[in-house]
Amino acid sequence: AAVKKDMTGKPDKPDLSTIVVPELNSERSNNSIRWTVLILLCCQNAGHALLTRYSRGILKESYSFTEVVIVGEFFKLFVSAYLSVVDRSETDAQGSGFAKLFWLVRNCSKVILLVILYAISNLLSYYALARVDASAYTVLLQLKILTTAAFAVWILNRNISAAKWRALVLLVIGCVLVASPAYNQPVECVEAGEVEGTTLVDGSKDLQFGIVDTVLGFAAILLMNTISGFASIYFENMLKSGAKVTIWERNFQLAFCSIWILSIVVVWEMQQSSRVELFKGWTINTWLIMLIQACGGLLVAATLKYADSVLKTLATSGSIVISAVLGYFLLGGDLDVFIGLGCVSTILAICNYTFE
Repeated sequence: AAVKKDMTGKPDKPDLSTIVVPELNSERSNNSIRWTVLILLCCQNAGHALLTRYSRGILKESYSFTEVVIVGEFFKLFVSAYLSVVDRSETDAQGSGFAKLFWLVRNCSKVILLVILYAISNLLSYYALARVDASAYTVLLQLKILTTAAFAVWILNRNISAAKWRALVLLVIGCVLVASPAYNQPVECVEAGEVEGTTLVDGSKDLQFGIVDTVLGFAAILLMNTISGFASIYFENMLKSGAKVTIWERNFQLAFCSIWILSIVVVWEMQQSSRVELFKGWTINTWLIMLIQACGGLLVAATLKYADSVLKTLATSGSIVISAVLGYFLLGGDLDVFIGLGCVSTILAICNYTFE
C-alpha cells in the first residue's frame, strides 16, 4: 500500500487520535460498568440484610430459608436461560434455543465443582455455629476478605500492594466493629444463606462449648473462609478465561447444578421437621427476599466479570455499613461508638484500597 507523504516528501505521522480515543472510550465504558455493578451489589446486599432482619427479627416470620434459596435459583435459571437464548454473541455454546441450553447442561463440569464448594462452605457454617458462639463466628468470618485477596495473588497472579493489604486489614477491623451487636446474641444455629458479613441467626438458649468443640468450630470457620475465598477466585477465573461463555450461560449452569443439591437439602429438612407443606409461612416479604437474593446472584457474576473478587468484598463490606445505619433509623437497631468507628474504618479502608 502507498504511504502518504507530506509537502516535504516525508511520510505522514500516524494519527494517534484514531488509536487512543477508541481505547480511552472503551476503558471509560468498562469503568462505568464496573462501578455500576459494584454499587448495585452493595445496595442489593444492604436491602437483603434489612428486609431479612425486618421479616425474621421484627415480624418473627417463620419459613425455610433453603426454600427461599432454591426458588431464587429457579428464578435465576429462567432469567439466565432466556438471556442466553436471545444473546447473539459468539460463544463456545453450540446450537440455538433449547439445543443451546442442552449443550450448556452437558458441559457444566467446571460449575459442578463450584456448587460443591458452596455446599461444603454452608455445611461448615452449620457445623461451626454448633460449636462456637456468635462473637467468635462473626469475627473469624471477616477473614474471608483476606483469604480472597490471598487466592487472588496466588491463583491469578494479581499484584496487591502493601498499602492495599493495610486497607484490607483495616476493612476486616471495621467489619468486626460494625458486627459488634451480634456478639451478645445467643446462637443455636445459622440459617442457610449468608449475606457477606451478615449472618441470619436463630435460637434463644445459651450453649456451653467444650474446648474440643471450640477448637473444631474454629477450624471449621477457617476452612470455610478458605473454601469461600478459593471459590470466589475460581468463579472469577472461570468467567474471565478458559471457555468462551457469557455470564448468563455460566449463571444458567450454576443455577441448574445448585437446584439439584438444594433439592436434597429441602427433602432432608422436611424429613427432619416432619412437615409435608412447601412454602409454609411464606409472605410477600419472603417473595421479595427471594427476588433480591436471586438478583444478588446475577450481580455477583457480573461483578466478578467486570471487576474482581477483592472489589466484590469491598462492595459487600460497604453494604454492612449501609445496613447498620439504615437499620438504626428504620428498624431501631443498635448504633453505638463501636459501630460508628467500624463504619468510619470500613469507609476509609474502601477509599484507601480504591484510590491508592
